[in-house]
Amino acid sequence: MRENRRGRPRMLIVNPFGIGDVLFSTPLVRALRRAFPHAYLAYLCNRRTEEILRRNEHLDELFIYEKDELIGLWNRSKRACLTSVCSLLSHIRRRRFELAIDLSLGERYSFLLALLGVPRRIGFDFHHRGRFLTHRLAMNGYQSQHVVEYYAQLLATIGISLFDRTFELATNEEDRRTTEEHLASLHVQNGQRVIGLVPAGGVSWGLQAHFRRWSQEGFIEVGRVLRERYHAVILVFGEPKDHGVCADITRTIGHGAIDLSGQTTLGQFIGLIGRCDLVISNDGGPIHIAASQHVPTVSIFGPVDPDVYGPYPRTSEHHIVYKAGLPCRPCYHQFKLPPCPYERACLTDIEPADVLEACEQVLGKKADERAA
Repeated sequence: MRENRRGRPRMLIVNPFGIGDVLFSTPLVRALRRAFPHAYLAYLCNRRTEEILRRNEHLDELFIYEKDELIGLWNRSKRACLTSVCSLLSHIRRRRFELAIDLSLGERYSFLLALLGVPRRIGFDFHHRGRFLTHRLAMNGYQSQHVVEYYAQLLATIGISLFDRTFELATNEEDRRTTEEHLASLHVQNGQRVIGLVPAGGVSWGLQAHFRRWSQEGFIEVGRVLRERYHAVILVFGEPKDHGVCADITRTIGHGAIDLSGQTTLGQFIGLIGRCDLVISNDGGPIHIAASQHVPTVSIFGPVDPDVYGPYPRTSEHHIVYKAGLPCRPCYHQFKLPPCPYERACLTDIEPADVLEACEQVLGKKADERAA
């Protein structure tokens, strides 16, 4: 985070979504800083993505809007909840922002920004929800191209080019030190291959999260084969609520697999992911964290279009496994998932051999590099 200075142009980015969406916006943040090196640049995010943005050297200030916290506060004290919201709005008003980039796709935030006196409000006119924006880009949901490219188009409306499309998530010396200490406590030896499995994920989908998850049995088979073939340590990551699934997978893989679900902070997770030789995950935030740390990935996509939400930019280090030839996929459009009449064939038809083939392309290449 940068220090405050008076007399600078003041800009605010609004993005209330999850980890992947926020990482998609980091090229936009970097482009704004490059175009306006002396600007006061702030970001409104939720609690889950706060740690990611705290690490962004281009930002001067964060505003945290966490809906779940406010709901809990409302249930305990309506007055306290209203006081908290008013305090946040007052804080934003005092900054006297001249420009806001609203990535929420709704109208609530742009309406509030208008009330707070932000004169220029830029965003997407999705389903005609951009009426409170002063500069709007019409769109019908993210489709056919990556979200990052939509952000590039939005910046182009104010004359800014997106030169670098890589995701940005900084680590520091303390991260590296605690990561090595953590690995040493797990008896991971220097030079030993480390492979990360993220078998759950999909927090932002709530009750529909299971519709984007590959099978538990598939992750077990992939982890078991890679452990034996490469003498690798398998780190199984997950949220606290994923502990049951992660524990079962770890136990079935057996010796050499370590369950870390619910045991790491976001910072520790970033550090450990960065130490992996390969990360295998369903589509979602963890795969983008791995990409931000320049770690090769194998991601498994079902109803979601990887051209829109996959690792980006697409390189030979990021392999996407999906079931081609299904006329129904990708079926996730305009942020909605329709009922599935095919019993999730897009995921259930993916075999462990399909994922292992992609893993072999990464790890085989790494083996060749080590031999050379």
